[in-house]
Order: sequence, then structure tokens, then C-alpha cells
Amino acid sequence: MFVNERVNGEKIRFDGMVKTYLAKITAVVLPRIVWGYLHLIASTSKLTVHGSEHPDKLKETNTGFIYAFWHNRQIILPIIRKGELIHCLISSSSDGEYVAQVAELFGKALIRGSTTRGGFEAMKQMMHVLRSKGIVAVTPDGPLGPPFVVKPGVIQMSRALGCPIVPIAFDANRKRVFASWDGFNLPYPFARVAIVFGAPLTIAPPESVESGCLRLKHALDTATDEARLAVLKRP
Repeated sequence: MFVNERVNGEKIRFDGMVKTYLAKITAVVLPRIVWGYLHLIASTSKLTVHGSEHPDKLKETNTGFIYAFWHNRQIILPIIRKGELIHCLISSSSDGEYVAQVAELFGKALIRGSTTRGGFEAMKQMMHVLRSKGIVAVTPDGPLGPPFVVKPGVIQMSRALGCPIVPIAFDANRKRVFASWDGFNLPYPFARVAIVFGAPLTIAPPESVESGCLRLKHALDTATDEARLAVLKRP
């Protein structure tokens, strides 16, 4: 009996060590696989960009601003606006850690936090970046949804600081849509990919936060529709 208990205890400890080891390997390897895959998309796909003059003009006038995109479209951010220092708001969760490592591999800065953990400190960091004329990127329906519903944080920042919000969307004619809560979109290599930057939105008093949320949702949905139509057009 005691022998069996000792054997079972050693097996449990061994299994735990294996799981820990595999988790560490995954944490190192997976972000680099994603990094390589995104480079493959960028190098083999036909990328068309619409509306890039909007962020360009904001940068020319030294204006701090916010990129906003639906959670299921965030995969495109690392391969656009190359060389642009973007401070990305990324969840403090274990899944967020993979996203954070990919963003770092593409030279993006990180702000860790979400509505469920570390949100107040993350908000302070983002407002500091915006006051310093920097660029912040957020998924207003993240980290856990509901999908395509704008949470008030990004609107509150824009309203408090007068910072414009630039909506971003993309679509691809060849892609996989995952069965996740957000319907995550992942383009395949050799696809036609359309990226759309919408016109900047500024939320200022007396406009309410609720009204700003609805306006940003409309802008993101419109940009998504424009990207979808663009990839359906034959070159």
C-alpha cells in the first residue's frame, strides 16, 4: 500500500514537471512560430492599404492617437505601420503573454492589463503615452468580449485627453475563422489582404461615453465591411 502511494506520488510529481517543462518550451517557441508565419503572410500576400493618410496626418501634426480594432482582427497589427512605435494594450493572462511576445518580436511596446486585471494601472500608462504624443493600440471588445461591443475605456481616454481614435480593420479572401468567442481571423499565405484605416474619431464633451461607444462600433464595422468588399474585387 505504502509502495503504491509512493509510486503514485512520484508519478504525479513527474507529470507535473513534464507539464511545466512543456509549458516553458511552448512559451518560447510558439511566439516565434507566429512571428515567422506573419512574415510569411506579409511576403507572399497581396496587401492593399486604404486610408493610411489618416494616421500619417496625425503623426505629421505630432498628435497622440489611439488605434482601435476588433479583437478578432488583431493579428494584422504587427505587420502594418512598420517602424512605428505603438504601445499595445495586451491582457495580463497567459494567452496574453503569447501575444505580448509576438508584439515585442515586431518591435512594439507593451502595456499589460485589461478590464479584469491591472486595468487602472494600464489606463494610467496609456494616458501618459498619449499625453507624450505617442500611439496606443487597443481592442475595445477584448479581452473576453462580448464580441463587437465597445467597452467604455477607450472612449473615456479619448474624451478626457481629446485624442483621436483611428479604427482599423482587415479582411482576406483566403483565411481561417476560428471557433473562438471572437471568431478570430487568420489569413493564409498567398491571400489578397485589404487593410482599412478609417477616418479619426474624436470624442469630446458634451457627447456621452455611450454615444462614443456606438460611434466607434459603427466606424469599426464600416471599416470591416470596406475591407471585405475590397478583397472581393479582382485586381
